[in-house]
Amino acid sequence: MILPGKKHVRLYQEAFARATERNEGDLAVDLLPAVLSALVVLIIGFACAVKTFEAINPRLSYPAQPIALDSNGNGIDRGIWFSLSAPGPNIVVTTDDQKIFEWPLDPLKVLQSKGYTDFKDYLKDRRRLVIENLILSMDHEGIEAKSRAVVAVDEHLTYAHFKPIMLALSGAGIRSYGFETRSDGD
Repeated sequence: MILPGKKHVRLYQEAFARATERNEGDLAVDLLPAVLSALVVLIIGFACAVKTFEAINPRLSYPAQPIALDSNGNGIDRGIWFSLSAPGPNIVVTTDDQKIFEWPLDPLKVLQSKGYTDFKDYLKDRRRLVIENLILSMDHEGIEAKSRAVVAVDEHLTYAHFKPIMLALSGAGIRSYGFETRSDGD
């Protein structure tokens, strides 16, 4: 058996000392490029996932933006139009004859608010005017066509926010209603 000489032992000890000294240094400096690369890959992956979700869900790609247009005439013979949005802490309903009704976002507080009861009364009055005009004009079109409601709903509102509107429409006797949106795409 050959025993290492003093020279080989000394070289081994020096190499071992250099290796332990190198490993005792700041390891974070060595890992910094790897952590930054992983972070960039994670951000790019998240952006791709969001874009893929937007491509699959067309409701996110084209937000509803109701158009406000001025109209001629009294508007009784063309139905009822109003928009429903939540620009702040309240739901705001704007009608085609420039009336504004407002109530809280919380669906539990809606039915007790003054703005909601005023809106219900407004719908009943509009329906009554439509029926009176149909009787006086002897129009052959039905009441449903003349009292149809078109609602432009903000895309950020949920079904719970629209339930009071449906309740008000049914309370006024309006059974025919539709939704209006505008897309900037196709």
